[in-house]
Amino acid sequence: MPKNVLSKKPLTITEAMEILQKRSEEDELSYWQRVAYEHAMQHARVDPGDSRKIVETLMNEFEITELSAFSIANVLPTRPEELKDLLQKEPKILTDSEIKAIFDFLRPFVQKYLGE
Repeated sequence: MPKNVLSKKPLTITEAMEILQKRSEEDELSYWQRVAYEHAMQHARVDPGDSRKIVETLMNEFEITELSAFSIANVLPTRPEELKDLLQKEPKILTDSEIKAIFDFLRPFVQKYLGE
């Protein structure tokens, strides 16, 4: 259990990994913090700065909900079909051209981090 919750905000996997890494350098991590850190190390795909840029761009320019934006940044879909699956819970139905525009925005990150 946390001693005191100072603030709550959503994070991408890479941002959480960075925070836990810094914390581990300062003090020993609790069991659950170590589990979360190991999970983040295995699943992090994008560096924290780029993941935050992806989230902010998706929310501001493409008007994607926060939940979907974080999911997309964490998964970093490699195909438009995967992106479409991640956008299914959006309140607004996106057209194929909007999905293509979002995927075109993501493509440089996919190429940079996944080499696809």
